Amino acid sequence: MNKTMTTTLCVVALAMTTGCSNLSGGTNGAMIGGGVGALAGQAIGHDTESTLIGGGIGALAGSIFGNEAEHQARRQRERDASYRHDDGSYTRRESTTSRTLNPDGTYTTSGSETTTSQEETNGYTGLPQ
Repeated sequence: MNKTMTTTLCVVALAMTTGCSNLSGGTNGAMIGGGVGALAGQAIGHDTESTLIGGGIGALAGSIFGNEAEHQARRQRERDASYRHDDGSYTRRESTTSRTLNPDGTYTTSGSETTTSQEETNGYTGLPQ
């Protein structure tokens, strides 16, 4: 009964921490990672020391992953904002190029370029008219 109650309380605490949208990615990651790590530590070691070690390792790992995810999302928002024009439309160009060394010592260059355009006018969303 005691183990079931502990597990239930940990799951409820974990569920409560997953919806904290006003916290940073690192803080949310630390809370979720700490909860998962504590559950894993308790399941593996069956004692308080294992629970605390698991919680600490989980919080550290969750914080690292949460910060990195937040950093990537911020870079993506900044990148998307750089494609926007003053009228709300945007044009995005991406290109990839690769060079291959041939057996005869020459290089072959190949690549692709993608252009995406979108315009929003009076409720219409799509390609420029």
